[in-house]
Amino acid sequence: MNYYMEVSKFVKKYIENNIDKDITPDDAAKASNYSLKQLNRIFSLTTGLTLGEYIRWYKLTQALFELKYSKMSIIDIAFKYGYESQEAFTRAFKNIFSLNPGEYRKTRSDIVPKNGHIGKFIHDEEHKYYYRKGIFKRLNIESWIITKPNRIWAGMQRNSDNLGVHKFYEKCEREGIMQKALSIPNAPDAIMEGGAYLPTEIFNNDKWQEYLQAKIEGNRSNGYKWFRKWELSFGVEVEENYPLDVLHDFEIINIPQSKFVVFNCKEIADNNHDAVVKSTWSAQKDYDVTSLGLKWAFDKIPYFEAKDKETGYTLWFPVSEL
Repeated sequence: MNYYMEVSKFVKKYIENNIDKDITPDDAAKASNYSLKQLNRIFSLTTGLTLGEYIRWYKLTQALFELKYSKMSIIDIAFKYGYESQEAFTRAFKNIFSLNPGEYRKTRSDIVPKNGHIGKFIHDEEHKYYYRKGIFKRLNIESWIITKPNRIWAGMQRNSDNLGVHKFYEKCEREGIMQKALSIPNAPDAIMEGGAYLPTEIFNNDKWQEYLQAKIEGNRSNGYKWFRKWELSFGVEVEENYPLDVLHDFEIINIPQSKFVVFNCKEIADNNHDAVVKSTWSAQKDYDVTSLGLKWAFDKIPYFEAKDKETGYTLWFPVSEL
């Protein structure tokens, strides 16, 4: 299955790079050195879509983003994504998104696709579009400094496969890891549920030692692609005196008393997730801690993220005295 995933990944990239051409499933099959029948089988197994469906959905979602974020005319967008006329584009667009391109551009209303699977497809592709085009609406971010006392991070799942952050959280949800957090007694009393970016040198000693040994031996082969300076862990943060017998199935990490700069965006909704995340992370990049006599302490203390319907999206970045 991993090999099939690699094939599908190659095909997706090929389609992405050639989407403004009159690309067909046959073109993708030739590029991947498979017959169309073989490739459709592989692609369907890994994505749940045929090649034809994926190409059509990809073209229409890119057209959707052009309508939303660019000033390109509707007819030019239609031609760019391979439609022979504006009428043909309008029919295809309305069939998927339930309104025509002109209505969408005018209202910028939330899309309610006829198929829920398309809704997820739009969300995933818009995330990529934001970063590829370097555009997002900068939202209001509040920041403040706090000191957290000694506490415990109860890790439930590490991103040992080096998945993208979004894919990692999807995996945690799909495998019931997020639901497991709710099974912890007094879970509502947890300080937070979310992600901890653990400094690999401090909190992953076995792998770190392997990495150092490989570095000493001059062997930085593909076997060490898993190494990152930080490793993302999904879990919950609880108070230092929380009963450890309750957490026997979790990875227990003791976090010392630390000072953090907190960044929070309250304007959170399903249709602006990417803008929220990028605005919050950008606020950290723009924050001048040295003017406060502080420096970032990422190399010693984990930094954290959490999303909550009431409080919004929050990041905690550790700092120490200069």
